[in-house]
Amino acid sequence: MIDVAVIGAGVSGAYAAWRLLGPESEGSSMLEDLRRRRRGPLAVSLFESSGRVGGRLFSVTPPGMPHMHAELGGMRYLSSHPVVADLVDHLGLPSVPFPVDEPKNLAYLRQRRFTLPQFADPNVVPYDLPAAIRGNTPDEALLSVIERFFPNAASMDHQAWDKVKATATADGRKLYDVGFWNLLLDAVGQEGWKFLDDGFGYGAVVANVNGIEAMEASVADFVGSPPPNYLLLRDGYQTMPEELVRRFVAEGGSVHLHHQVRRIDRETVDGEEVLRLTLSVWPAGRPLTVRARHVILAMPQRSIELLDPDSFLFSSDQFLSDLGSIIPRPASKLFLGYDRPWWEDLGLRAGRSVTDLPLRQVYYWGVEGDQTGADPANRNALLLASYNDISDVEFWNELLPQPNRLAPVAQTRPPRPMDAVAPGALVEEAQRQLRELHGPDARIPDPTVAYFQDWVQDPYGAAYHFWQVGAKSWEVMPRMRHPLPDANLYVCGSAWSTGQGWVYGALTQAELMLEEHFRLARPTWLSPSAYLGS
Repeated sequence: MIDVAVIGAGVSGAYAAWRLLGPESEGSSMLEDLRRRRRGPLAVSLFESSGRVGGRLFSVTPPGMPHMHAELGGMRYLSSHPVVADLVDHLGLPSVPFPVDEPKNLAYLRQRRFTLPQFADPNVVPYDLPAAIRGNTPDEALLSVIERFFPNAASMDHQAWDKVKATATADGRKLYDVGFWNLLLDAVGQEGWKFLDDGFGYGAVVANVNGIEAMEASVADFVGSPPPNYLLLRDGYQTMPEELVRRFVAEGGSVHLHHQVRRIDRETVDGEEVLRLTLSVWPAGRPLTVRARHVILAMPQRSIELLDPDSFLFSSDQFLSDLGSIIPRPASKLFLGYDRPWWEDLGLRAGRSVTDLPLRQVYYWGVEGDQTGADPANRNALLLASYNDISDVEFWNELLPQPNRLAPVAQTRPPRPMDAVAPGALVEEAQRQLRELHGPDARIPDPTVAYFQDWVQDPYGAAYHFWQVGAKSWEVMPRMRHPLPDANLYVCGSAWSTGQGWVYGALTQAELMLEEHFRLARPTWLSPSAYLGS
Protein backbone atom coordinates (compact mmCIF):
# COMPACT_ATOMS: atom_id res chain seq x y z
CA MET A 1 0.00 0.00 0.00
CA ILE A 2 1.34 3.42 -0.94
CA ASP A 3 0.01 6.76 0.23
CA VAL A 4 -0.06 8.66 -3.06
CA ALA A 5 0.33 7.32 -6.59
CA VAL A 6 1.06 9.97 -9.21
CA ILE A 7 0.29 8.74 -12.73
CA GLY A 8 2.26 10.45 -15.47
CA ALA A 9 5.80 11.86 -15.28
CA GLY A 10 5.18 14.90 -17.41
CA VAL A 11 5.80 18.28 -15.83
CA SER A 12 2.59 18.39 -13.74
CA GLY A 13 3.15 14.88 -12.38
CA ALA A 14 6.81 15.56 -11.63
CA TYR A 15 5.86 18.80 -9.88
CA ALA A 16 3.09 17.23 -7.81
CA ALA A 17 5.29 14.33 -6.71
CA TRP A 18 8.13 16.67 -5.72
CA ARG A 19 5.87 19.03 -3.78
CA LEU A 20 4.30 16.15 -1.83
CA LEU A 21 7.70 15.33 -0.35
CA GLY A 22 8.97 18.90 -0.13
CA PRO A 23 9.36 21.05 2.99
CA GLU A 24 5.76 22.36 2.90
CA SER A 25 4.44 18.80 3.27
CA GLU A 26 5.42 18.89 6.95
CA GLY A 27 2.70 21.45 7.61
CA SER A 28 -0.13 19.53 5.92
CA SER A 29 -2.54 17.96 8.41
CA MET A 30 -3.73 15.57 5.71
CA LEU A 31 -0.24 14.30 4.92
CA GLU A 32 0.58 14.14 8.63
CA ASP A 33 -2.40 11.81 9.06
CA LEU A 34 -1.05 9.58 6.28
CA ARG A 35 2.38 9.48 7.93
CA ARG A 36 0.78 8.61 11.25
CA ARG A 37 -1.09 5.70 9.69
CA ARG A 38 2.10 4.46 8.08
CA ARG A 39 4.18 5.10 11.18
CA GLY A 40 6.90 6.41 8.95
CA PRO A 41 7.70 8.67 6.00
CA LEU A 42 5.11 9.30 3.33
CA ALA A 43 5.17 6.74 0.51
CA VAL A 44 4.77 8.51 -2.85
CA SER A 45 5.34 6.74 -6.17
CA LEU A 46 5.47 8.21 -9.67
CA PHE A 47 4.37 5.91 -12.52
CA GLU A 48 5.16 6.60 -16.19
CA SER A 49 4.17 4.49 -19.20
CA SER A 50 7.13 5.52 -21.37
CA GLY A 51 10.83 5.13 -20.74
CA ARG A 52 11.52 8.78 -19.98
CA VAL A 53 10.53 11.65 -17.72
CA GLY A 54 9.09 14.80 -19.28
CA GLY A 55 5.93 13.94 -21.21
CA ARG A 56 5.42 16.59 -23.87
CA LEU A 57 8.61 18.33 -22.80
CA PHE A 58 11.05 16.47 -25.04
CA SER A 59 14.52 17.95 -25.63
CA VAL A 60 16.90 16.22 -28.05
CA THR A 61 20.59 17.10 -28.42
CA PRO A 62 21.65 16.71 -32.07
CA PRO A 63 25.01 15.14 -32.93
CA GLY A 64 27.76 17.71 -33.29
CA MET A 65 25.77 20.28 -31.30
CA PRO A 66 26.28 19.47 -27.61
CA HIS A 67 25.01 22.88 -26.50
CA MET A 68 21.89 22.89 -28.70
CA HIS A 69 18.53 21.27 -27.96
CA ALA A 70 15.74 20.53 -30.39
CA GLU A 71 12.56 21.16 -28.41
CA LEU A 72 10.17 18.66 -29.97
CA GLY A 73 7.44 19.48 -27.45
CA GLY A 74 6.97 22.57 -25.29
CA MET A 75 9.77 25.02 -25.93
CA ARG A 76 9.33 28.33 -24.11
CA TYR A 77 7.69 30.21 -21.28
CA LEU A 78 6.81 33.81 -20.54
CA SER A 79 8.64 35.84 -17.93
CA SER A 80 5.18 36.84 -16.67
CA HIS A 81 4.09 33.24 -16.00
CA PRO A 82 3.74 32.74 -12.24
CA VAL A 83 4.93 29.40 -10.90
CA VAL A 84 7.02 28.71 -14.02
CA ALA A 85 9.37 31.70 -13.88
CA ASP A 86 9.60 31.41 -10.10
CA LEU A 87 10.26 27.66 -10.29
CA VAL A 88 12.99 28.14 -12.90
CA ASP A 89 14.75 30.55 -10.52
CA HIS A 90 14.23 28.26 -7.53
CA LEU A 91 15.66 25.24 -9.33
CA GLY A 92 18.59 27.25 -10.69
CA LEU A 93 17.84 26.40 -14.32
CA PRO A 94 19.61 28.86 -16.67
CA SER A 95 17.39 30.58 -19.23
CA VAL A 96 18.02 32.59 -22.40
CA PRO A 97 15.86 35.03 -24.41
CA PHE A 98 13.78 33.61 -27.26
CA PRO A 99 13.16 36.22 -29.97
CA VAL A 100 10.21 35.75 -32.32
CA ASP A 101 9.40 38.52 -34.81
CA GLU A 102 12.63 40.18 -35.99
CA PRO A 103 12.52 43.01 -38.59
CA LYS A 104 14.43 41.16 -41.33
CA ASN A 105 12.38 37.98 -41.04
CA LEU A 106 10.05 36.95 -43.83
CA ALA A 107 6.41 36.46 -44.58
CA TYR A 108 5.63 34.35 -47.65
CA LEU A 109 1.90 34.44 -48.27
CA ARG A 110 -0.03 33.74 -51.47
CA GLN A 111 3.31 33.40 -53.30
CA ARG A 112 4.41 36.89 -52.28
CA ARG A 113 7.58 37.32 -50.21
CA PHE A 114 8.11 40.35 -47.98
CA THR A 115 9.63 41.29 -44.63
CA LEU A 116 7.56 41.50 -41.48
CA PRO A 117 7.59 45.35 -41.29
CA GLN A 118 6.00 45.41 -44.76
CA PHE A 119 2.74 44.18 -43.28
CA ALA A 120 2.12 47.92 -42.80
CA ASP A 121 2.05 48.45 -46.59
CA PRO A 122 -1.38 47.50 -48.06
CA ASN A 123 0.19 47.43 -51.53
CA VAL A 124 2.49 44.59 -50.47
CA VAL A 125 0.13 42.44 -48.42
CA PRO A 126 -1.75 40.12 -50.83
CA TYR A 127 -5.14 40.32 -49.11
CA ASP A 128 -8.15 42.53 -49.83
CA LEU A 129 -8.61 43.61 -46.24
CA PRO A 130 -11.36 45.73 -44.71
CA ALA A 131 -10.31 49.27 -43.86
CA ALA A 132 -10.37 48.56 -40.12
CA ILE A 133 -7.34 46.27 -40.30
CA ARG A 134 -5.63 47.42 -43.51
CA GLY A 135 -1.99 48.26 -42.78
CA ASN A 136 -1.98 46.17 -39.60
CA THR A 137 0.26 43.25 -38.76
CA PRO A 138 -1.68 40.08 -37.92
CA ASP A 139 -0.98 40.75 -34.23
CA GLU A 140 -2.34 44.29 -34.46
CA ALA A 141 -5.38 43.16 -36.43
CA LEU A 142 -6.24 40.43 -33.95
CA LEU A 143 -5.86 42.76 -30.98
CA SER A 144 -8.04 45.39 -32.65
CA VAL A 145 -10.87 42.87 -32.95
CA ILE A 146 -10.57 41.84 -29.30
CA GLU A 147 -10.52 45.50 -28.25
CA ARG A 148 -13.96 45.95 -29.78
CA PHE A 149 -15.24 43.85 -26.89
CA PHE A 150 -12.67 44.88 -24.26
CA PRO A 151 -11.07 48.29 -24.98
CA ASN A 152 -8.31 47.69 -22.42
CA ALA A 153 -7.71 44.08 -23.50
CA ALA A 154 -3.99 44.53 -24.16
CA SER A 155 -3.29 45.18 -20.49
CA MET A 156 -5.76 42.68 -18.97
CA ASP A 157 -4.14 39.99 -16.83
CA HIS A 158 -5.36 36.53 -15.83
CA GLN A 159 -7.39 37.83 -12.90
CA ALA A 160 -9.03 40.55 -14.99
CA TRP A 161 -10.15 38.02 -17.59
CA ASP A 162 -11.53 35.71 -14.91
CA LYS A 163 -13.73 38.54 -13.64
CA VAL A 164 -15.51 38.95 -17.00
CA LYS A 165 -15.68 35.40 -18.41
CA ALA A 166 -19.05 34.46 -16.97
CA THR A 167 -20.84 37.69 -17.94
CA ALA A 168 -19.25 39.14 -21.11
CA THR A 169 -21.63 39.19 -24.09
CA ALA A 170 -21.78 39.90 -27.82
CA ASP A 171 -25.17 40.68 -29.39
CA GLY A 172 -26.89 39.26 -26.34
CA ARG A 173 -24.93 35.98 -26.30
CA LYS A 174 -22.33 35.05 -23.71
CA LEU A 175 -18.87 35.14 -25.28
CA TYR A 176 -18.03 31.72 -23.89
CA ASP A 177 -21.00 30.45 -25.92
CA VAL A 178 -19.76 31.87 -29.24
CA GLY A 179 -16.99 30.49 -31.45
CA PHE A 180 -13.99 32.75 -31.97
CA TRP A 181 -13.99 32.10 -35.72
CA ASN A 182 -17.60 33.31 -35.84
CA LEU A 183 -16.65 36.49 -33.99
CA LEU A 184 -13.73 37.13 -36.34
CA LEU A 185 -15.87 36.59 -39.44
CA ASP A 186 -18.40 39.12 -38.15
CA ALA A 187 -15.60 41.60 -37.47
CA VAL A 188 -13.29 41.31 -40.50
CA GLY A 189 -14.95 38.93 -42.97
CA GLN A 190 -13.56 35.81 -44.63
CA GLU A 191 -10.63 37.61 -46.25
CA GLY A 192 -9.67 39.21 -42.95
CA TRP A 193 -9.96 35.89 -41.16
CA LYS A 194 -7.76 34.22 -43.79
CA PHE A 195 -5.18 36.96 -43.35
CA LEU A 196 -5.10 36.24 -39.62
CA ASP A 197 -4.99 32.49 -40.12
CA ASP A 198 -2.13 32.68 -42.63
CA GLY A 199 -0.14 35.53 -41.16
CA PHE A 200 -0.34 34.59 -37.51
CA GLY A 201 1.28 31.20 -38.13
CA TYR A 202 -1.06 29.30 -35.81
CA GLY A 203 -4.34 27.95 -37.14
CA ALA A 204 -5.44 27.18 -33.59
CA VAL A 205 -5.39 30.84 -32.59
CA VAL A 206 -8.28 31.74 -34.92
CA ALA A 207 -10.18 28.43 -34.84
CA ASN A 208 -13.81 28.08 -33.76
CA VAL A 209 -13.15 27.51 -30.08
CA ASN A 210 -14.56 29.17 -26.96
CA GLY A 211 -14.64 32.89 -27.79
CA ILE A 212 -13.74 34.39 -24.41
CA GLU A 213 -11.01 31.82 -23.76
CA ALA A 214 -9.50 32.45 -27.21
CA MET A 215 -9.42 36.18 -26.54
CA GLU A 216 -7.60 35.73 -23.25
CA ALA A 217 -5.13 33.25 -24.75
CA SER A 218 -4.37 35.54 -27.70
CA VAL A 219 -3.66 38.51 -25.45
CA ALA A 220 -1.74 36.61 -22.79
CA ASP A 221 0.40 34.58 -25.18
CA PHE A 222 0.93 36.82 -28.20
CA VAL A 223 -0.55 40.31 -28.58
CA GLY A 224 -0.69 41.84 -25.09
CA SER A 225 1.06 44.96 -23.83
CA PRO A 226 3.87 45.02 -22.93
CA PRO A 227 4.83 42.51 -25.65
CA PRO A 228 5.40 38.96 -24.41
CA ASN A 229 8.93 38.21 -23.21
CA TYR A 230 9.67 34.61 -24.19
CA LEU A 231 12.43 32.54 -22.59
CA LEU A 232 14.04 29.15 -23.27
CA LEU A 233 15.78 26.91 -20.78
CA ARG A 234 19.39 26.86 -21.94
CA ASP A 235 19.86 23.14 -21.29
CA GLY A 236 16.47 22.08 -22.64
CA TYR A 237 12.93 22.35 -21.27
CA GLN A 238 13.02 18.67 -20.32
CA THR A 239 15.55 19.55 -17.61
CA MET A 240 12.72 21.04 -15.56
CA PRO A 241 10.78 17.79 -14.97
CA GLU A 242 14.06 15.88 -14.78
CA GLU A 243 15.29 18.13 -11.97
CA LEU A 244 11.94 17.89 -10.17
CA VAL A 245 12.10 14.10 -10.32
CA ARG A 246 15.73 14.09 -9.17
CA ARG A 247 14.74 16.09 -6.08
CA PHE A 248 11.67 13.90 -5.55
CA VAL A 249 13.84 10.77 -5.50
CA ALA A 250 16.33 12.47 -3.16
CA GLU A 251 13.46 12.98 -0.69
CA GLY A 252 12.58 9.28 -0.76
CA GLY A 253 10.13 9.08 -3.67
CA SER A 254 10.14 6.20 -6.13
CA VAL A 255 9.88 6.37 -9.93
CA HIS A 256 8.59 3.52 -12.09
CA LEU A 257 9.14 3.90 -15.83
CA HIS A 258 7.45 1.61 -18.39
CA HIS A 259 4.49 1.25 -15.99
CA GLN A 260 1.21 1.90 -17.82
CA VAL A 261 -1.99 2.21 -15.79
CA ARG A 262 -4.81 0.28 -17.47
CA ARG A 263 -7.71 0.68 -15.04
CA ILE A 264 -8.65 2.07 -11.63
CA ASP A 265 -11.06 0.45 -9.19
CA ARG A 266 -12.32 1.07 -5.68
CA GLU A 267 -11.47 -1.49 -3.04
CA THR A 268 -11.83 -1.86 0.72
CA VAL A 269 -8.75 -3.04 2.64
CA ASP A 270 -9.00 -3.50 6.42
CA GLY A 271 -12.04 -1.26 6.50
CA GLU A 272 -10.35 1.51 4.51
CA GLU A 273 -11.43 2.45 1.00
CA VAL A 274 -8.43 2.58 -1.33
CA LEU A 275 -7.88 2.72 -5.07
CA ARG A 276 -6.57 -0.33 -6.91
CA LEU A 277 -4.44 0.35 -9.99
CA THR A 278 -4.04 -2.32 -12.63
CA LEU A 279 -0.85 -1.74 -14.62
CA SER A 280 1.12 -3.28 -17.48
CA VAL A 281 4.89 -3.31 -17.05
CA TRP A 282 6.69 -3.07 -20.39
CA PRO A 283 8.28 -4.40 -22.51
CA ALA A 284 6.80 -7.77 -21.55
CA GLY A 285 3.39 -6.37 -20.56
CA ARG A 286 3.57 -8.07 -17.17
CA PRO A 287 0.44 -7.32 -15.10
CA LEU A 288 0.91 -5.53 -11.78
CA THR A 289 -1.54 -4.40 -9.10
CA VAL A 290 -0.81 -1.39 -6.88
CA ARG A 291 -3.02 -0.03 -4.10
CA ALA A 292 -2.95 3.61 -3.07
CA ARG A 293 -4.84 5.80 -0.63
CA HIS A 294 -4.75 8.73 -3.06
CA VAL A 295 -4.24 8.83 -6.84
CA ILE A 296 -3.27 11.85 -8.94
CA LEU A 297 -3.89 11.53 -12.67
CA ALA A 298 -1.33 13.91 -14.18
CA MET A 299 -2.60 12.96 -17.61
CA PRO A 300 -4.15 14.65 -20.65
CA GLN A 301 -7.59 13.91 -22.02
CA ARG A 302 -6.65 11.05 -24.35
CA SER A 303 -4.56 9.21 -21.75
CA ILE A 304 -7.55 9.21 -19.41
CA GLU A 305 -9.86 8.05 -22.21
CA LEU A 306 -7.55 5.07 -22.83
CA LEU A 307 -8.18 3.69 -19.35
CA ASP A 308 -10.41 0.62 -19.22
CA PRO A 309 -13.96 1.91 -19.78
CA ASP A 310 -15.09 -0.13 -16.78
CA SER A 311 -12.90 2.01 -14.50
CA PHE A 312 -15.20 3.47 -11.85
CA LEU A 313 -14.54 7.12 -12.67
CA PHE A 314 -16.38 6.76 -15.99
CA SER A 315 -19.63 6.06 -14.14
CA SER A 316 -19.94 9.78 -13.34
CA ASP A 317 -21.91 11.74 -15.94
CA GLN A 318 -20.45 14.99 -14.64
CA PHE A 319 -16.91 13.68 -15.04
CA LEU A 320 -17.62 12.49 -18.59
CA SER A 321 -19.06 15.90 -19.45
CA ASP A 322 -16.04 17.71 -18.01
CA LEU A 323 -13.66 15.28 -19.71
CA GLY A 324 -15.18 16.29 -23.05
CA SER A 325 -15.23 20.04 -22.37
CA ILE A 326 -11.96 20.53 -24.26
CA ILE A 327 -10.90 20.00 -27.87
CA PRO A 328 -7.66 18.13 -28.68
CA ARG A 329 -5.44 20.14 -31.01
CA PRO A 330 -2.80 18.56 -33.27
CA ALA A 331 0.63 20.13 -33.83
CA SER A 332 3.93 18.84 -35.12
CA LYS A 333 7.52 19.99 -35.36
CA LEU A 334 10.35 19.27 -37.76
CA PHE A 335 13.90 20.19 -36.77
CA LEU A 336 16.70 20.10 -39.34
CA GLY A 337 20.41 20.37 -38.55
CA TYR A 338 22.99 21.74 -41.01
CA ASP A 339 26.75 22.09 -41.16
CA ARG A 340 26.35 25.86 -41.39
CA PRO A 341 23.65 28.49 -40.71
CA TRP A 342 22.73 29.08 -44.35
CA TRP A 343 19.97 31.55 -43.37
CA GLU A 344 22.57 34.02 -42.12
CA ASP A 345 23.60 34.53 -45.76
CA LEU A 346 20.16 36.13 -46.18
CA GLY A 347 20.54 38.38 -43.13
CA LEU A 348 18.37 36.15 -40.93
CA ARG A 349 19.74 35.37 -37.48
CA ALA A 350 16.93 34.67 -35.01
CA GLY A 351 13.18 34.61 -34.57
CA ARG A 352 10.76 33.21 -37.14
CA SER A 353 9.44 33.55 -40.65
CA VAL A 354 5.80 32.70 -41.44
CA THR A 355 4.15 31.22 -44.50
CA ASP A 356 0.90 29.73 -45.72
CA LEU A 357 2.88 26.74 -47.01
CA PRO A 358 2.48 23.65 -44.80
CA LEU A 359 5.73 24.61 -43.05
CA ARG A 360 3.73 27.50 -41.46
CA GLN A 361 6.47 28.75 -39.09
CA VAL A 362 10.26 28.51 -39.41
CA TYR A 363 12.46 29.40 -36.42
CA TYR A 364 16.17 30.12 -36.86
CA TRP A 365 17.10 28.16 -33.77
CA GLY A 366 20.80 28.88 -33.46
CA VAL A 367 24.43 28.00 -34.10
CA GLU A 368 26.43 25.68 -31.86
CA GLY A 369 29.48 27.96 -31.79
CA ASP A 370 27.41 30.89 -30.54
CA GLN A 371 26.24 29.06 -27.41
CA THR A 372 27.71 29.60 -23.95
CA GLY A 373 30.68 27.26 -23.43
CA ALA A 374 30.73 26.02 -27.03
CA ASP A 375 33.62 25.93 -29.51
CA PRO A 376 33.29 29.15 -31.55
CA ALA A 377 34.67 27.36 -34.61
CA ASN A 378 31.75 24.89 -34.61
CA ARG A 379 29.25 26.29 -37.13
CA ASN A 380 26.78 23.42 -36.99
CA ALA A 381 23.32 24.99 -36.87
CA LEU A 382 19.77 24.01 -35.99
CA LEU A 383 16.54 25.11 -37.66
CA LEU A 384 12.97 24.53 -36.51
CA ALA A 385 12.00 24.00 -40.13
CA SER A 386 8.29 23.54 -39.48
CA TYR A 387 6.10 24.36 -36.52
CA ASN A 388 2.59 23.65 -37.71
CA ASP A 389 -0.83 22.78 -36.37
CA ILE A 390 -4.42 21.77 -37.25
CA SER A 391 -4.80 20.79 -40.94
CA ASP A 392 -1.10 21.14 -41.81
CA VAL A 393 -0.25 18.28 -39.45
CA GLU A 394 -2.05 15.87 -41.75
CA PHE A 395 0.08 17.04 -44.70
CA TRP A 396 3.28 15.98 -42.95
CA ASN A 397 1.80 12.79 -41.52
CA GLU A 398 1.06 11.59 -45.06
CA LEU A 399 4.81 11.64 -45.71
CA LEU A 400 5.54 9.27 -42.84
CA PRO A 401 6.07 5.56 -43.52
CA GLN A 402 2.84 3.63 -43.02
CA PRO A 403 3.82 1.96 -39.69
CA ASN A 404 4.50 5.38 -38.14
CA ARG A 405 1.16 6.94 -39.05
CA LEU A 406 -1.58 7.49 -36.54
CA ALA A 407 -2.94 4.26 -35.10
CA PRO A 408 -4.76 3.04 -31.99
CA VAL A 409 -2.70 2.69 -28.84
CA ALA A 410 -0.23 -0.16 -29.10
CA GLN A 411 -1.22 -3.38 -27.40
CA THR A 412 2.36 -4.58 -27.11
CA ARG A 413 3.84 -1.39 -25.66
CA PRO A 414 2.97 2.31 -25.52
CA PRO A 415 4.31 4.46 -28.38
CA ARG A 416 7.67 6.05 -27.73
CA PRO A 417 8.20 9.70 -28.66
CA MET A 418 11.94 8.96 -28.74
CA ASP A 419 11.39 7.46 -32.22
CA ALA A 420 11.53 10.92 -33.77
CA VAL A 421 13.99 10.63 -36.68
CA ALA A 422 12.32 12.14 -39.76
CA PRO A 423 12.06 10.05 -42.96
CA GLY A 424 13.66 11.10 -46.23
CA ALA A 425 10.48 11.96 -48.14
CA LEU A 426 9.36 14.34 -45.41
CA VAL A 427 12.77 16.03 -45.28
CA GLU A 428 12.91 16.44 -49.07
CA GLU A 429 9.52 18.15 -49.11
CA ALA A 430 10.54 20.44 -46.24
CA GLN A 431 13.72 21.40 -48.10
CA ARG A 432 11.64 22.24 -51.20
CA GLN A 433 9.31 24.47 -49.17
CA LEU A 434 12.25 26.15 -47.41
CA ARG A 435 13.67 27.08 -50.83
CA GLU A 436 10.30 28.49 -51.90
CA LEU A 437 9.90 30.48 -48.68
CA HIS A 438 13.40 31.98 -48.72
CA GLY A 439 13.67 32.66 -52.44
CA PRO A 440 16.21 32.14 -55.21
CA ASP A 441 19.15 33.55 -53.23
CA ALA A 442 18.91 30.82 -50.59
CA ARG A 443 21.66 28.20 -50.83
CA ILE A 444 20.34 25.43 -48.63
CA PRO A 445 22.64 22.43 -48.04
CA ASP A 446 21.41 18.94 -47.31
CA PRO A 447 20.58 18.54 -43.61
CA THR A 448 22.85 16.48 -41.39
CA VAL A 449 20.09 15.44 -38.99
CA ALA A 450 16.29 15.56 -38.94
CA TYR A 451 13.74 15.10 -36.14
CA PHE A 452 9.96 15.02 -36.52
CA GLN A 453 7.41 14.76 -33.72
CA ASP A 454 3.63 14.64 -33.91
CA TRP A 455 1.88 14.64 -30.54
CA VAL A 456 -1.47 13.35 -31.80
CA GLN A 457 -0.26 9.76 -31.42
CA ASP A 458 -1.52 7.82 -28.41
CA PRO A 459 -1.25 8.07 -25.48
CA TYR A 460 -0.97 11.88 -25.80
CA GLY A 461 -3.81 12.46 -28.24
CA ALA A 462 -2.94 16.11 -28.86
CA ALA A 463 -0.16 18.64 -28.67
CA TYR A 464 -2.43 20.81 -26.55
CA HIS A 465 -6.12 21.40 -25.89
CA PHE A 466 -8.62 24.24 -26.04
CA TRP A 467 -11.94 24.92 -24.39
CA GLN A 468 -15.05 23.93 -26.31
CA VAL A 469 -17.63 26.55 -27.23
CA GLY A 470 -20.04 26.67 -24.28
CA ALA A 471 -17.57 25.35 -21.70
CA LYS A 472 -17.52 27.26 -18.42
CA SER A 473 -13.85 26.86 -17.59
CA TRP A 474 -14.19 28.50 -14.18
CA GLU A 475 -16.58 25.71 -13.16
CA VAL A 476 -14.87 22.79 -14.90
CA MET A 477 -11.31 23.40 -13.63
CA PRO A 478 -12.03 23.03 -9.90
CA ARG A 479 -14.24 20.00 -10.57
CA MET A 480 -11.53 18.30 -12.60
CA ARG A 481 -8.98 18.80 -9.85
CA HIS A 482 -11.19 16.52 -7.69
CA PRO A 483 -13.69 14.99 -10.11
CA LEU A 484 -15.40 12.55 -7.75
CA PRO A 485 -16.19 14.07 -4.34
CA ASP A 486 -16.37 10.66 -2.65
CA ALA A 487 -13.05 9.33 -4.02
CA ASN A 488 -9.44 10.29 -3.34
CA LEU A 489 -8.80 10.80 -7.04
CA TYR A 490 -7.41 14.01 -8.55
CA VAL A 491 -6.53 15.35 -12.01
CA CYS A 492 -3.94 17.95 -12.97
CA GLY A 493 -2.25 19.12 -16.15
CA SER A 494 -2.53 21.82 -18.79
CA ALA A 495 -5.55 20.29 -20.58
CA TRP A 496 -8.13 21.76 -18.18
CA SER A 497 -6.46 25.05 -17.37
CA THR A 498 -6.11 28.69 -18.24
CA GLY A 499 -2.82 28.37 -20.04
CA GLN A 500 -3.56 25.37 -22.22
CA GLY A 501 -0.49 24.26 -24.13
CA TRP A 502 1.85 25.93 -21.63
CA VAL A 503 3.76 24.58 -18.65
CA TYR A 504 2.12 27.49 -16.84
CA GLY A 505 -1.28 25.82 -17.23
CA ALA A 506 0.05 22.49 -16.01
CA LEU A 507 1.77 23.89 -12.93
CA THR A 508 -1.02 26.23 -11.84
CA GLN A 509 -3.51 23.37 -11.85
CA ALA A 510 -1.09 21.08 -10.02
CA GLU A 511 -0.39 23.74 -7.40
CA LEU A 512 -4.09 24.53 -6.87
CA MET A 513 -4.87 20.82 -6.56
CA LEU A 514 -2.15 20.39 -3.91
CA GLU A 515 -3.23 23.46 -1.95
CA GLU A 516 -6.93 22.60 -2.03
CA HIS A 517 -6.95 18.85 -1.58
CA PHE A 518 -3.63 17.95 0.09
CA ARG A 519 -3.62 21.11 2.24
CA LEU A 520 -0.10 22.04 1.24
CA ALA A 521 1.05 25.55 2.07
CA ARG A 522 2.18 27.62 -0.88
CA PRO A 523 5.96 27.21 -1.36
CA THR A 524 8.17 30.01 -0.07
CA TRP A 525 9.62 30.65 -3.53
CA LEU A 526 6.13 31.47 -4.92
CA SER A 527 4.57 34.78 -3.93
CA PRO A 528 1.48 34.39 -1.71
CA SER A 529 -0.20 37.03 -3.87
CA ALA A 530 0.44 35.24 -7.18
CA TYR A 531 -2.93 34.69 -8.86
CA LEU A 532 -3.26 31.10 -10.11
CA GLY A 533 -6.84 31.22 -11.37
CA SER A 534 -10.12 29.46 -10.72
